[in-house]
Amino acid sequence: MNRNGNRFQRQGFIILIICSVIMLGIGIVMHFYNIDSSSIVTNRYGKPYDGTISWQMPIFGAAVLLILAVLIKIDKPSLPKMDIQEKRKFIFGKIADFLKENDYKKRGNHFFKRNGEIGYCVNIQNDKWNNADEIRFTLNLGIYTERFWHEHYKHTGVAPSFPKEYECFVRKRIGRIMPTNEDRWYSITSDTDVMKLWTDIKHALTDYVMPFFAKYNVEAE
Repeated sequence: MNRNGNRFQRQGFIILIICSVIMLGIGIVMHFYNIDSSSIVTNRYGKPYDGTISWQMPIFGAAVLLILAVLIKIDKPSLPKMDIQEKRKFIFGKIADFLKENDYKKRGNHFFKRNGEIGYCVNIQNDKWNNADEIRFTLNLGIYTERFWHEHYKHTGVAPSFPKEYECFVRKRIGRIMPTNEDRWYSITSDTDVMKLWTDIKHALTDYVMPFFAKYNVEAE
């Protein structure tokens, strides 16, 4: 499912939840105040008759809408069959989208976000031994300061507007900030479940990379 499909899925889930809450509220109010909704129902072939809606009806409707919302939420995106390069493009695109949503700018496989006097760098590093059967990659992280850059690159005198991870004072591989503290390489093969792989990477980005960067807010740190 593409990004637009995911957006429509989220919007549908939210709308159904809101409608369910409204229906539930109506049912509770009707029950609390002992209110029934009555009207004269007419049809083409029969005599008019009184139609009454009790509090159970909106409660039932709320339950049905809630079930539909849950089904939409747990519906797994369907993806077309991909070869190994298409899987790589999909995963790298997901990483890029995640970082862009967190205000990172992109150049190739490099990402940068400025935060006052410091900056955060992310680099997707491909394994030099990649081949037609397996693509391995990892994420390199860096904390950039212009003061450090000027101290080590005096020959140019002009600090880069888009620093790279290798120009940073603090440099870490993603595996080194995770609880295992071991080098972490992700692998893509013909059998790789890209959604499962992306879930793993997104967990690492959300729970480890973003908090790691958040610890550095000023140059003195």
